Amino acid sequence: MVVMALYPHLHLRNLGVASEEFRAYGGGSSKEPERVPDRQAHGQKLRGDLQQAVSRLPELTREQARLKIDEKQRGMVIAMDSRAEMPLFVSPGARSTTRGLRLLNFQSSAGSFPENEPIRSETASFFISRSSAKSLLGAIEKYQNWSNDDDEFENLFDDDGAGNRPRNFKLFESAASIRPATLRDFWTDSAERFPRKRGETEWEVWTRLEYEDALHKTAEHFEIEIEDSATRFVETAVRNIRATPEDMQELVRISGAVVELRGASSFLSDYVEVSHNRDRSIAGALAAKVVPAKAGAPRVTILDTGVNSSNILLSSSLPRARCYSVSDDWSVTDHAGHGTKMAGVALFGDLDKIDPNGRSQINLETSLESVVVAAPLGGIDLPAHEAIQKAVALAEGSKAPRVFCLAQTAPDEPSDGRPSSTSAALDLLAYKDGRRGRLFCVAVGNVDHSEDEPYQIADYIERNRQYGVQSPAQALNALSVGAMTMMGNGRASLVAPVGDLSPTSRTSQEWETRVVKKPDIVMEGGNFEIDAGGVFSKVSPRNLVLTTSRSVPSNPLAMTGQTSAATAAAAGLAAKVMARYPKLRPETVRGLIVHSSEWTPAMLRQRTILEQSGSTTDSWSALLGRYGWGVPNEQRLFASTENATTMIIEDELQPYELGDGNNVKLKEMKYFIPPWPTADLRRLNQTEVEMKCTLSYFVEPDPHAIARNRYDRYQSHRLKFDVRRFGETDARAQLRLNQLGEDDETASGADDGWITGRRLATAGNLIQDIWRGPAYRLADRQGISVAPIKGWWSDIRQSGRYQRSVRFSLIVSIKVPEGNTNIYRAIKAAAPVAALVESPIATITT
Repeated sequence: MVVMALYPHLHLRNLGVASEEFRAYGGGSSKEPERVPDRQAHGQKLRGDLQQAVSRLPELTREQARLKIDEKQRGMVIAMDSRAEMPLFVSPGARSTTRGLRLLNFQSSAGSFPENEPIRSETASFFISRSSAKSLLGAIEKYQNWSNDDDEFENLFDDDGAGNRPRNFKLFESAASIRPATLRDFWTDSAERFPRKRGETEWEVWTRLEYEDALHKTAEHFEIEIEDSATRFVETAVRNIRATPEDMQELVRISGAVVELRGASSFLSDYVEVSHNRDRSIAGALAAKVVPAKAGAPRVTILDTGVNSSNILLSSSLPRARCYSVSDDWSVTDHAGHGTKMAGVALFGDLDKIDPNGRSQINLETSLESVVVAAPLGGIDLPAHEAIQKAVALAEGSKAPRVFCLAQTAPDEPSDGRPSSTSAALDLLAYKDGRRGRLFCVAVGNVDHSEDEPYQIADYIERNRQYGVQSPAQALNALSVGAMTMMGNGRASLVAPVGDLSPTSRTSQEWETRVVKKPDIVMEGGNFEIDAGGVFSKVSPRNLVLTTSRSVPSNPLAMTGQTSAATAAAAGLAAKVMARYPKLRPETVRGLIVHSSEWTPAMLRQRTILEQSGSTTDSWSALLGRYGWGVPNEQRLFASTENATTMIIEDELQPYELGDGNNVKLKEMKYFIPPWPTADLRRLNQTEVEMKCTLSYFVEPDPHAIARNRYDRYQSHRLKFDVRRFGETDARAQLRLNQLGEDDETASGADDGWITGRRLATAGNLIQDIWRGPAYRLADRQGISVAPIKGWWSDIRQSGRYQRSVRFSLIVSIKVPEGNTNIYRAIKAAAPVAALVESPIATITT
């Protein structure tokens, strides 16, 4: 057996050099709506529609005055419908806070899913006052009288009224009608969830922050009770309200506060209840070996159904004082059994893999805490977005490093990748203030199955394609976890091949291309046995994870699996990283776990099958939609070796600044020259080597951007990385992203060798790619740019966010064949002493 030395990863800070000036290469859309046959007649139609709609405005403003709604906030909501089979051209900068037409929401009946499907119709809802209605009538009149149809000049004019083209020209050209908005125009959830009964129902209501007073005055008038438990974002707030459809219609019509409506949601667990034949005495034998973590050790905070802290295996790691509930009406103990199972997996992993008769102790590096976020049977549900906020506040009453484990899902929220109230709340909590983030490990959810409707084998053939990842796992700042299995024990036929997707793990294969793929990683979730008929399957007790049970002392052990078990295992892994590298930021811990992950042979075989079958045009994207970046390799996660060395670079940059005319513009990029084993790589010459690059950072969300159809503005900012190419100078490498970079005539080399082809280079805020090629070429690629891309911070100048710096983590590893080359020594020797962060772990030999 070869003994391999393990070394601490090289942790560096403030290595990047900021550009003196920065201007990104711009794009811009030149798309035009299809011309109307008769602009005069079309404009006249729109004017007539608008005049009829606003005829109700004087009466409405008098009602608003009687309720003492601020005069500046009086007005009505109108809806514009697109022409048939055409998109509606709404100004990209339109928001609920802009002057004139205030865009509240934007809806498409078909969207781009699949992307080439024609759009049947689109609708935009705008808030207008009496003065803006008058201005809009005048603008339509200018539009209908505009007669310059010369294409040579028409495309020179923008849609903001510059040049000769009237303001909002594209909007009028693409609109078919204008009418008063109805309650359905605010409904952005699935059509089947729209309330159809006459009585009271629970609504998820999104409102404009500056209209809170108008909302409360209108609600009071209609005797609608509103609790002040809203989740607040930059421009909007979300809360649940009980009301009849009639009362909700009036609340929407008179207050002017509402921007969208959705169905209410709460957290729910997927339960795996199976018996096991393990000896109960195993728990006592294992507990005798447990050495609890030291005081102040990182904690895994279980956000679930509660944890029974009296379990003999958990009691030393979870004192009763660290068990909480988000509702005073719920007990802090485990009301369903799910949370205790998660606690055991987070603390120990699979207990079946620990020898109870072994001599070695179980030295724990982490501890636990618990918050009940799901209502017990018969209890009153709490909105999921509210529950998660309260849970975090309760846990953080004590200061300790922690990772949050959320193996609950909100199944009533969207499963198509669109942000929900809960995923956006999670993103906001993870971002925190941008300086001290939080790490959440979140389950992607399981395919529905029960004893009456068991899991069908046919679903697995398509790898659960039609079952989208559940909320809140679409959160960009989360570490989203799916399930795979390495279990193939027993003589029964099993659904999943060893190393492939666990049968019920959901995927994002059907999400549209502009939505970020999830999961990020997969971990053990167990396997299913195929029934004799070959149609259905059931959970396989022999092929699940052994963990702790709430049923103590009678039965201290239980079985678990699916994405819940995978998520708890990921959270436990993240806490161990925090224990061994306590100076790492949460966004770095997340990035490092993904960076260490690898696809199994079974997963890579599936990509080959997809590629050969021609069933997809992008097999790598399909791979990521199923498995994320694969399974964490624990050795590579915790340590470097002589032939596989990881550099963790933490830095920050200021993406924006105030430019001329008080416009917010991009400010700077940073360029990194990491320590590099140049001589060793050149000696290896044609030998194939690997470089992996990961960029991880947290963003502040603006979920209202999605209601306005601006997915690119959900994030406060975006970042991208680019690596110097073979045969290229540092100046030329920077010039590729920065128009104002130093002029350099050196030609750019080819950028082949990346496995995804850099197609995913700006997707989300956890970006990764792997380069493979000859060592001599990698020797010449010592240079990495990190540059900003605009997000909503650049649009809302009054928020002052453009003055903020943002943190990011750039993780780079180099892997060469095992042999006589010690690249770790070469990289460490080349590292600037001032940039190195002292590692807490010493050299380990196994």
